[in-house]
Amino acid sequence: MGFFEVFSAALTGFYALIPSFGLAIILLTVAVRLLLLPLSIKQTRSMREMQRIQPEVKKLQQKYKGDRQKMNEELMALYKEHGVNPFGGCAPLLFQFPVLIGLFYVIRTPLNYMGYAPPPGCSEEVTSECISTGLVAAPADFVARNVSGVLDTLQNSRLAQDLVEQAVRVNDFLGIHLNCSASGILRPPSGAALGQAPEATRDLALSCGSGLGSALPYLVLVLLMGFTTWYQQKQMQARQDPNSPQNAQMQMFGRIMPIMLMFFAFTFPTGVVLYWLTTNLWTIGQQRLMLHAAPELPTAGVDAARGGKGPTKPQSGKPPKGAPSKPTADGSDSPKPKPHPSSKKKKRR
Repeated sequence: MGFFEVFSAALTGFYALIPSFGLAIILLTVAVRLLLLPLSIKQTRSMREMQRIQPEVKKLQQKYKGDRQKMNEELMALYKEHGVNPFGGCAPLLFQFPVLIGLFYVIRTPLNYMGYAPPPGCSEEVTSECISTGLVAAPADFVARNVSGVLDTLQNSRLAQDLVEQAVRVNDFLGIHLNCSASGILRPPSGAALGQAPEATRDLALSCGSGLGSALPYLVLVLLMGFTTWYQQKQMQARQDPNSPQNAQMQMFGRIMPIMLMFFAFTFPTGVVLYWLTTNLWTIGQQRLMLHAAPELPTAGVDAARGGKGPTKPQSGKPPKGAPSKPTADGSDSPKPKPHPSSKKKKRR
């Protein structure tokens, strides 16, 4: 079983539990996040250790201020000594890309990885001839192959049968179509291309709609995906020293990544955008719980960078406000009351 067939098998299994293609994608998202949970916990621990060593990082930056190469060498040695990775926050995000690529192909042409062959006129990967006209072959146009083993199970699964018989209904989820994309709706295939396409392919393309009004829900999903990507990066950066070079690089990464992903999501099938949006929402909630359970460590470097004030020390010779005074000669804690001015006048008389 190949790489893409793994995602087909996962979606088929979840669809057998709950006959909803959209919910199957969401359940797949949860499964992937649970698999990455140990990595996320390690990332949070690394972040807390980074906070703990901030005073030492500040000292090295001041010591080797004029020698950037030496400063970087010493910083890397310090990170290695404490077992932290300043770029650990990028790891969970990078691990998502293989899943993203796999879902892109599986959601676009799911039967291609369930033991079915593309219709005549389409290549094995369903690329050149079909996509050159702006259309991808509908599931009903695929032909069952002679397969065995896992592919035979996928070919006879409930998801495969429903896709062949009623692809439009299967791809419909809360009023949007998981096989459609924002770019495809804003730039629909021409009438000539639709006229040459098989009936099932034409019906599937027309179900997406055309124009800005039809594309609006899909554009909102793309924007939500970009915003949640930015917010989860901001969540992690809030616990870092804003003046550290590593955090500056992470901030740049956090600004570029959402824009790049929205650019791709504009052309991705909406099922892939749904997966990414669900991933972001899960990650935001997970990070909130983990950061709440592991509160920020008070370090001098972080306090100074944020303009905060550490614990105040009492001035020498003056007790802090509200503190009990020193015991007097008679053993009492309270000072003797000052005599009233009128008593001094009586003494003078």
